[in-house]
Amino acid sequence: MGGHHDESPKELPAPSQEVRLHMPNRYVSNSGWALIWIDAILLVPVVFGVMFLPGLLRLLILSVGIGVAATLGILYAWARVHPTSASAHLLELLHLAPRRPIAR
Repeated sequence: MGGHHDESPKELPAPSQEVRLHMPNRYVSNSGWALIWIDAILLVPVVFGVMFLPGLLRLLILSVGIGVAATLGILYAWARVHPTSASAHLLELLHLAPRRPIAR
């Protein structure tokens, strides 16, 4: 019907086998460049919107942005030193966790 011919639903992998998910490379970015472009596309309208706010609101938004960035930076640094901490788990949930070495 449109699935893989060499796999049937009855052939389940054993618990000791490595399971590999099929992800087509043409749809999934293997680098962080896609995230940077998405952020840029989303942040440009925000920057232009903030430019036309009164000075006090601009200062408030700038200080909140710096606070969020500093907090995430501190959490990231803490998660690198303490990979089993709650902040490391929080960053994993947000997909911002530092890479862990792969034990083989």
